Amino acid sequence: MSAMAPTIRYATTADGARIACASLGEGPPLLCVPPFPFTDLEAGWGIAGQRAWYERLGAHLQVGLYDARGTGLSDRDRPEFDLDAMALDLDAVAERLGWDTFALCALFNGAPVAAAYAALRPERVTSLILWGGFARGRDVIPMSLPPEAPDLAGVYWGMFVKSAAQMWTAGSTDADEIAEFFQRCVTPEAALRAFATVREYDISELLPRVHAPTLILHRPQAEAQRPDLGLALASAIPNAEVAVLDGDAASPFVGDVGGSVAAIERFLGIEGSTAPIGGTGAVEELTPREAEVLRLLAHGLANKEIAQQLDLSIHTVERHLTNLYPKIGCRSRTEATAFALTHGYA
Repeated sequence: MSAMAPTIRYATTADGARIACASLGEGPPLLCVPPFPFTDLEAGWGIAGQRAWYERLGAHLQVGLYDARGTGLSDRDRPEFDLDAMALDLDAVAERLGWDTFALCALFNGAPVAAAYAALRPERVTSLILWGGFARGRDVIPMSLPPEAPDLAGVYWGMFVKSAAQMWTAGSTDADEIAEFFQRCVTPEAALRAFATVREYDISELLPRVHAPTLILHRPQAEAQRPDLGLALASAIPNAEVAVLDGDAASPFVGDVGGSVAAIERFLGIEGSTAPIGGTGAVEELTPREAEVLRLLAHGLANKEIAQQLDLSIHTVERHLTNLYPKIGCRSRTEATAFALTHGYA
């Protein structure tokens, strides 16, 4: 697949909101519920890790993407983030894409939206994949917002997005770029409303009604991701399993991008491919540092050990992995190890 951004289309919800959406790839349908309020289809495609994650999913799946109302390219005049409104967005996008049934993949604030939808619309959801999920909003947003918060939102907005980006990336060198992206996604006032609404979410009673096979993805080392809440979801959803991934960044778009995609493919019963994403069979030349990282990976070293061996930060190692995986057409550490062994890197 190319790096060209997918074509933006618009869906209209039952209550009249216009929702920006797009699709890429071919295969079984996978509809991605965005991590609102930080979503913008156009700006997000310029973030290398985010683009790589969706492109890799699109190698074997038809991936549906959209911006929630009040954010990104969707209707900015409709900052309504309750579960009913979010379900209307999801319905409208599925209809626009022509999908009657689909797998759902959701990140962070999108996770309770997707889980609630799976419980209430079981005839539509074939599988459920949750990253950074939770059942109760108060577990991730413990403090209520003061009455004067809307007036203060703009004042502290820059500080807030920088802090959020640091948590999202575990302080990687990409944090500044992510902070700029967050500011493009949503106004301070709409973001505040989103977090206040999400704080009131509680889908605990719906979880036993989720009968779709469910995959909970989590990184135990990612403190900002609250993996304990993901494990609680897994214990409450009848047909759930957990995939443990490497890395300390809360975002799936940072670090070992291919590892989470490979876990999703295995869960959905899709056989991964070691062919490059572009499908040409060509392998791009690695830089000397990327080759050294690949060699150590193939010898079984964890990211932290590679960092120590090469006197690098763990974030730099993760960035090298993010860059080298698409070059060699691999999607996980296992595939990269096999590639290294068969191409003289190990």
